[in-house]
Amino acid sequence: MRESLVSRQERFAMRSNVREFSRRAFLSRSTALLALPSVIPGLVSASPAERLVVGHVGIGGRGGSLLGMTRGNSRIEVGALCDVDKAHLDRARKAAGGEPQTASDYRKLLDNKSLDGIVLAAPDHWHATITIAACRAGKHVYCEKPLSHNIVEGREAVKAARRYDRMVQVGIHHRSSEYVRHIVRLVRGGSIGRVHAVKSWMWTNKVEKKTPPPGKIPASLDYDFWLGPAPEAVYHPSRVHYNFRWCSDYAGGYMTDWGVHMFNVITFAMGIDHKGPESVEAQGTWDKNNIYDFPVSMKARWEFKDPDFTLSWDQPGKGGDVLPGELYGITFYGEDGELRTGFGTGKCRFYRDGKEAPLPREPASVDVPESPGHMQNWADSIRRRELPIADVEIGHRTTSLCLLGNIALSVGRKLRWDCHSERFFGDPQADALLGRESRERYRI
Repeated sequence: MRESLVSRQERFAMRSNVREFSRRAFLSRSTALLALPSVIPGLVSASPAERLVVGHVGIGGRGGSLLGMTRGNSRIEVGALCDVDKAHLDRARKAAGGEPQTASDYRKLLDNKSLDGIVLAAPDHWHATITIAACRAGKHVYCEKPLSHNIVEGREAVKAARRYDRMVQVGIHHRSSEYVRHIVRLVRGGSIGRVHAVKSWMWTNKVEKKTPPPGKIPASLDYDFWLGPAPEAVYHPSRVHYNFRWCSDYAGGYMTDWGVHMFNVITFAMGIDHKGPESVEAQGTWDKNNIYDFPVSMKARWEFKDPDFTLSWDQPGKGGDVLPGELYGITFYGEDGELRTGFGTGKCRFYRDGKEAPLPREPASVDVPESPGHMQNWADSIRRRELPIADVEIGHRTTSLCLLGNIALSVGRKLRWDCHSERFFGDPQADALLGRESRERYRI
């Protein structure tokens, strides 16, 4: 088997790290979900020695899109495909071409010495578990957002990336977009004056759905592996695959599905990627007959210091008109006007005294990191041994913002947060929601 991109010297260092964990100890601490194997024929342009060889873990909806990105990148070679649903595997194998080895247990991915890294798009409740295990095994990771199901696991993922010197990119990919850099330059450069408040909003709502009857587990799906660290639960077709997002056992609702993207743009623009809020509070409304346990509507508010500003989340469960035709967006409230941007479209508008005005010019002196694209940035970071643009610490801080909002919603009161210890001030009930008890077989 040919040597992959990672140098022999680095492989020696990785083996030294991994020797700390016997195979038995590793398997007892981290059991699995998906898997990997074989090699798809190499792509053109880059020579084999220059390509980053990756395995995909989770190749359903978003995972399928990420597979398209790696397949279309001449500097990346797909060496494996892995999913707990055979239907996903079969579809991805056809899309990838060739005869890639496939499996449903991600631990086999970690044993594949030809792989430099993994591209992870399993359900959210698996993200930290697989990221930690991959770092221990010497693999770099592209982890789809959010980084983790809870704050404790997110911090452990950061520790693993640092301990094993792995490049972990979190899939808050708008950070690599030019329209986001444009927003960052305007805000950081003072084009709208000092920002005292930021509001993120979304009008769409897929959470409102009545409870259907339980279904039969598809023959193609290993449902126990799909559940993984989450509690045992009766199979419901409305709770798996895409719809896992609206169930607190597996994800964080719209807050971690879309809020994480918008909040990262905000922390990027405000220069607080490595900080946290002073306080958080939230409220919401629920449909009692809903199979999902996240609210139909939700409002949340965070207070920050240095710089001093408030961040708010507005999810009314129905349409709005901040920007016509835009379902998601951000408004920066500055001393000299409001900057409104539709999320993902790049549409920006400026308002002064309630009336639309020409966009301010970008200041020439603001230095904002460039990125050729999120996946390419991750690949480049591995080659150059430089942190990627959405490094694991940044991803953890942004994910934590979302999770703090959900915790405040759960306890129903304003909470004071210590971003250094990552604990609440004087609130053991809220502290108890920072982590979870994983099923023993899948514990890390």
